[in-house]
Amino acid sequence: MAVAKSIAVLFSYLAGFYLTGSFHDESRYFGAMLAAIASVVALQADFKTSVKQGWLRVVGTFIGSLIATIYLMLFPFSLTGLIVTVFLLEITCMLLKIPDNGKMATIALIVIMLISQKSPDIPPIVNGTLRFLETVVGAVIGIVIAWLMQLKEKGKTAC
Repeated sequence: MAVAKSIAVLFSYLAGFYLTGSFHDESRYFGAMLAAIASVVALQADFKTSVKQGWLRVVGTFIGSLIATIYLMLFPFSLTGLIVTVFLLEITCMLLKIPDNGKMATIALIVIMLISQKSPDIPPIVNGTLRFLETVVGAVIGIVIAWLMQLKEKGKTAC
């Protein structure tokens, strides 16, 4: 698992870094971070759990990205806005019965809002879309590595 997680972080970091850097150079390290986090969250000891965790990460990020993007299209970043969007996100996740009330969604929302504060020139739709795509890439990498580990284990038991 240590080797698998290390490989997942490496591939996710590189994918997030280059994906984001192609569209918004200033936030490429955030892209690398979010992709790597998504791969770690998704990569579990068994494939089925990896798919579930990866899916929750993607859904949570979509909800967080959507709320942050809508807010930033209407208002500039503010600490009050950050707190209001976190509150709205938590209520939304409760209503949708997202496990853990969308902890992963909250992480995505906070990153989007802080990137907007640091780089107000990035359009909110680009910011939100990049954060979502970084998460999808990282989750897919984590799931694929879990699948490869499962194949390897099945190969060992077949012998």
